[in-house]
Amino acid sequence: MGIHKTVLRDPVHGDIFLDAEDLLILDTREVQRLRGIKQLGTAYLVYPGATHTRFLHSVGTLHMASRMVDALRSNGAEISDKDEEIIRASALVHDVTHVPFGHTFEDERKALPRHDMDGKRIEALIKSGELGDVLKERGLIEPVMGATKGKGLFGDVLTGTICADLLDYVRRDLYFTGINGNFDDRIFRYFTVHNGKLVLNMEKSGELRRDALSTVIDILRLRYVLTERVYYHHAKASSGAMISKAVEMAIQRKNGLKSEDMYWMSDSDLIRYLRSRKETRKLAEGVIYRRIYKRAYVVSGDKHREKFVPYHQSPPSDPHAAMKNRESAEWVIASSLGLDSEDIIIYAPSMNMQMKEAEIPVKIPGEKEPLSLSSVPGLPEIDGLVENYRRLWRFYVFASPEAMKKVGRDRIRKACERHFGVGSEA
Repeated sequence: MGIHKTVLRDPVHGDIFLDAEDLLILDTREVQRLRGIKQLGTAYLVYPGATHTRFLHSVGTLHMASRMVDALRSNGAEISDKDEEIIRASALVHDVTHVPFGHTFEDERKALPRHDMDGKRIEALIKSGELGDVLKERGLIEPVMGATKGKGLFGDVLTGTICADLLDYVRRDLYFTGINGNFDDRIFRYFTVHNGKLVLNMEKSGELRRDALSTVIDILRLRYVLTERVYYHHAKASSGAMISKAVEMAIQRKNGLKSEDMYWMSDSDLIRYLRSRKETRKLAEGVIYRRIYKRAYVVSGDKHREKFVPYHQSPPSDPHAAMKNRESAEWVIASSLGLDSEDIIIYAPSMNMQMKEAEIPVKIPGEKEPLSLSSVPGLPEIDGLVENYRRLWRFYVFASPEAMKKVGRDRIRKACERHFGVGSEA
């Protein structure tokens, strides 16, 4: 790689060294727009410090990827300068297709395709424009696309289970939410390559490296804490669902919002747009002034989980079926109570909430081939974390403050129980 010419002072990692090739990518319009998109969406309404951006996370991911490359070389892996160039470029652009608050309406309510699966967005923000020109000139379009989609060793380093992306956002999200916790840098000592795949080496002199195991467990615990306390906090879920509901309403109106309109929007641009439309103003202002919808109906556990699959997952033949099912249920419940349909919002996360980080391949004594960490026998700490993670699933019906005041929580809860046929825990 080229001579380092710029030092960026990061509040999480300290000095991050950037070379001229990095700056060519960072200074494109496509990457600079990430300064206006918060990493954690509406989490700042719960944790006021959580205003860090996807731009800073991208730089942090570059830093962690660089450290992983150094560690892999120290452990005997052959990584060329060109390989490192691909990894660094991929780290900087891995989030470039994100739109404001995208995780909520891509992953949870599925109103739009995932950012990394949307061909139109990839074409507009990676393959075209200033960023596309920079990547094409260096012959990086295809290698970067492969890495950001998780292909090969480069994909493992960037977006695998325990990877540069995760190592940055765990530290960064903890820091900006003010939650105490950190993991030991010794994690970098254990990265190695086996048959072209990234592996954590937990073997030394034929014995299990307990230090390696405890370091990985620490990371998984921190990831669980963030998931429980931040990513699935009920107020974040509610405010995110409000944004998503408003976006869905804006897209469906005649001559309304188009997905490509959001490519160049910041968080504030999208909120401003939603506030400017009569039909979505109430939801937008609810987020602006923190008038967050309240929990009126809650279901958790395994007993009734499958009943709520149609509100999250659509069959291939009808990709919008889940959204239609939510809209129908929201309208029925609201109408039965004399409320407006936007007063009721359904939040239905994935049925299969899993701690994918537990699937990291590990090399352990007595095994010729790496195993996934979750399949290593005699690790009750891992089994417990995986089970706790799965239990975080909650199905919510949120109601506006006005609806709560007008008809009361009990009436809304009972209307939901009649509609879904399952009692509420709230």
